Parts: sequence; C-alpha cells; structure tokens
Amino acid sequence: MPLSPADVAADERLRLLHTAIAEMFASLDLDHRIRTMATAARHLQTAEASAVLLRDDDEDALVIRAHEGLSDDYAKRQRIPMAAAQASYPGPDSHIVVDLRHKPRGNPALIRKEGLASVLSVPLTFAGSLIGALHVYTRDPARAFGEEDIEVAHILAGAAAIGVTNSRLYADAVKQQEILRAAEKEREQFVSIVSHELRTPLTPMKAMAQLLRARLRRHRTEGVELDLESLDRNLATIERQVDRMNGLVNDLLSVSRAGRGNLQLDRRTFDLASLVREVVQRYAAATGEEGRHHLTLDAPESLTVSGDQARIDQLLMNLVGNAVKYSPHGGDIAVSVRKDGAAKVEIAVVDHGIGIPPEELAQLGQPFVRGAGRAASFAGMGIGLYVARLVAEGHGGLLLLESEGDEKGTTARVTLPL
Repeated sequence: MPLSPADVAADERLRLLHTAIAEMFASLDLDHRIRTMATAARHLQTAEASAVLLRDDDEDALVIRAHEGLSDDYAKRQRIPMAAAQASYPGPDSHIVVDLRHKPRGNPALIRKEGLASVLSVPLTFAGSLIGALHVYTRDPARAFGEEDIEVAHILAGAAAIGVTNSRLYADAVKQQEILRAAEKEREQFVSIVSHELRTPLTPMKAMAQLLRARLRRHRTEGVELDLESLDRNLATIERQVDRMNGLVNDLLSVSRAGRGNLQLDRRTFDLASLVREVVQRYAAATGEEGRHHLTLDAPESLTVSGDQARIDQLLMNLVGNAVKYSPHGGDIAVSVRKDGAAKVEIAVVDHGIGIPPEELAQLGQPFVRGAGRAASFAGMGIGLYVARLVAEGHGGLLLLESEGDEKGTTARVTLPL
C-alpha cells in the first residue's frame, strides 16, 4: 500500500533529522555543531531563517552564535536579556511562538529592518539550566507554526543542548590537559634551574676547599709557608658563595611563603641609609677584583624607617645583584636613597647594562618569569624581582622598572613608606 503524502513528508523529516544530528555529532567542535543545527532548523522547518542562541555570562543575555538567512548585523546586535529569556520558558518542553510585528522579541528596529514576521523559539536546557535557545523565523505573516514544527524544533534543541554541553566539557578537558602539561614543563624547568643555581656556587667552593687543603698539606709535610693574603682571598670567595646560596634559598622560601599567603614581616625601626650603604659595600667588595663595575651611593647620613630590615636587605641584594649581573661589560651602577615627600622614601638602582625591551617590562616581577631577549642567556631562576616586589608591596610600597630598551640600561625604583 503506497504511503500517503503526509507519511512521505514525515519519513523525509525523520531522515533529515537523523542526518543533521549525525553530522552535528561527527565533530566535537562547538562552532561546527551549532552551525549544523542552525542549517538543519532552517531546512527542516522550511522557514526563511534560523538561529542558535547561547548564554553569554559577560552580557547576561542570550546572543546569536550561529544563524542561517539572517544578516550579520542582526546576528551581532540582537540580544535577549537572561531574565526575559528565563521568564519565557517555564520548563524544558515549553516553547513560544511570537508575532514579531506586534510583540518584538529583542530590538524592534533590528526586527523591522530584517523583515521578520514571526518566530518559533524553544529552549536549550541542560541539568535544569537554560543554556540557549533555537529560533526559527519566517518573513511570511501567513505562515503558522504547527505541532510538527514544534516537535522537530524540540528534537533539534535537545540534540543541540547535549552537543553544546559535550563540546564545552571536551574543550575544558583539553584546556586542563594543556594547563597540566604547561605546569609539568614549568616544574621540570624550575627543578633544572634551581638545581643549576644551587650547584653553581658549590663548584668554586669545592675548588677553593681543595686548594686550601692542598696548601695545608704542603705546609704540614714540606714546611711550605702559608700565604695568608691568598688564604684570606680564598676564604672570602667561599664566604661570598655561601652568601649567594643563602640568598637563593631565602628567595625560594619567600616565594613559597607568598604562595601560601604567609610572607610575614618583622617590623622595627632601623637606619635604611646604613643598610643600603652596607649592601653597596658588599657588592663593591665582591666585584672589586674584576674592576669592571663602579658602584656609587647617594644617600643621607641616616634615614630611619619602620620595616623588616632582613626583608629589605633581601630586596636590595636582589636589585643591586641584578644591576651587576645584567651589566656584563661593567660600568657605573648608581644607588640612591632620598625622601619622597614627608611620608615616603625612594630607593633607585640605575645601571647601564643590557636593558629591557618595552614589551617585557610588564611581565617582569612575576614568579619564574625571565626576559626572553639577551636576559635569557644569563643564569637565574626568575624570582629575584618577584621577591623584591613582594617585599616592597608587603611594606605598602611599590617596585617600578624603567628602561628605554635593549642596551639602554635599567632603573629599578622602590617606594616605601617612612
């Protein structure tokens, strides 16, 4: 017995539905899925336009993410506030048919310009939440959406809701995998850098210790006179390397404590000018033998402040140390301390080294971030400036970096309350 025209039409709708849903789920890409649904909705309903709207949390509205038969201008500008959208759908099986000529849904001017007559709208819901809507439009005022239209729209909307949710979950999973891979890579790099940085001071320390032991053996066994000046220089080298290791460990501990929100300050009054003078003298002594760097200090005889002296010492060691390290050809390094008004003090460290490219200035001062240019060739863990910033901000101050670019030197300015 031949099928009636109605049965043939129903079979064709089922075939098209099956094809559309299969095509949608052939890809996990969200844009592909909603484009497929928009195309299927227009063709299945024999309407003149269709759109898939998704919730935009930033705008707190449903916005068109895919469309067929609509202008790009309409799709970009049309918005349905979430409060209005949620009030329109009592449940997941609800729908609305709106005569847009008399009850515009969205921007009336845009609807008139688009020439839309009516819309069939069904919700996209998942786990009881409204995540979007499927709209099917007609420009023919005489067209009425029937039960079959509504049924097909619900089937498409249900598939679209599942497809959208799965795509987002997949995208989130991929993103999390990328974050985990990046974190693992950073961890490996960090372990490698820390191992290198902590091992580096040990090499000269071991060499000096072996040299001193050899001299002592010769003194005991052969009566060779000890060169006390040379012995003093060797011990000073060991002392400097121990100080360097101690500084690295303190910086790592500061980063760890800051990550736990536990960077505590032991505030007391002390002479900041005297502390800065001491730090400059340390580096002047450490670099004196090479004779490449010339450190100068412009500071008052005394300047009393309230703060954690050990932490500010750590800050100064990092800033002056960076100035020395990133001035490989030597040159002047100027350190200054001055009052900035009645309630602040400014410490500035100015070098004439490799400088900082403008695009990198904003990134420096973050944990484990190092310059990507010439700075990348210098040893370091990328935490010195971060620790300096933590200490400055912990005291209610600021750390600012200034540089005009490559080979133009760098100025580090720290502002602290008195």
